[in-house]
Amino acid sequence: MKKITLPLIAIALATPGAALAQSDDAGPYIAVDIGAALPSDSSNSGATTAEIPETDDFGAIPSGTPVGWETEFDNGLSFSGAAGYDFGNGFRAEVQAFYTEYDVDTHSGVTVSGANIDAVDVAVLTRGEADDDNPTVGAVVADGQGDISSYGAFLNVFYDIETGAGIEPYIGGGIGYVETDIDYSPSGVTIADASDGGFAYQAIAGASFNLSDNAQIFAQYTYRDSLDDVEVPLTLLPADLEIETGQSIVSAGVRIKFGS
Repeated sequence: MKKITLPLIAIALATPGAALAQSDDAGPYIAVDIGAALPSDSSNSGATTAEIPETDDFGAIPSGTPVGWETEFDNGLSFSGAAGYDFGNGFRAEVQAFYTEYDVDTHSGVTVSGANIDAVDVAVLTRGEADDDNPTVGAVVADGQGDISSYGAFLNVFYDIETGAGIEPYIGGGIGYVETDIDYSPSGVTIADASDGGFAYQAIAGASFNLSDNAQIFAQYTYRDSLDDVEVPLTLLPADLEIETGQSIVSAGVRIKFGS
């Protein structure tokens, strides 16, 4: 996706005739859309940031020990609004603000130093007393709970493909900044509750349908991901965790053009 999106933006911005070869269709526009966020699973990975002391039941876990697990998410919602300019020669550029949110479905495959501990007494992590009545690590995390929300802004560039018909396909991409809030609380136990921000990219394909000279409805597919994984501290134990936040978004909206 990165190899496709960034060259597309560069070509669009460098087009010499973009500002000169305008037609009567040139002008500013606004757009809003709503859709479904379809998040990819996350292979969470990180390491302890301090030694976890030994107990009567479990040995110490040294600082720097790798930890991780897999997380599956439910589908969620996406909202966005944009203000842009149609150059009248096929190219459009816009600034887009967005918000997405989706829930955690389940966690599984907890590892410490590469060893799966799903079947181990949860006291191995809480440093409590081991007991036959305690749940296993796997039973606690499988409950899921929590959510991920993200918001930010993108600078997008599009190319509308003229077909001579009422439907006009388009492709595009963007770069921007995304702030991501992480809440991992399986079985009501807060494991992570923090946020991290960073640069991100998205690749877009869609189609517009003309309702009038100034109004269009559109449907589009977006793939969005951060350039670097989101990194947050854990609260259950001293560790930092990197979380993957790639997502597909299927949406529909309305675009209103002014001055054409």
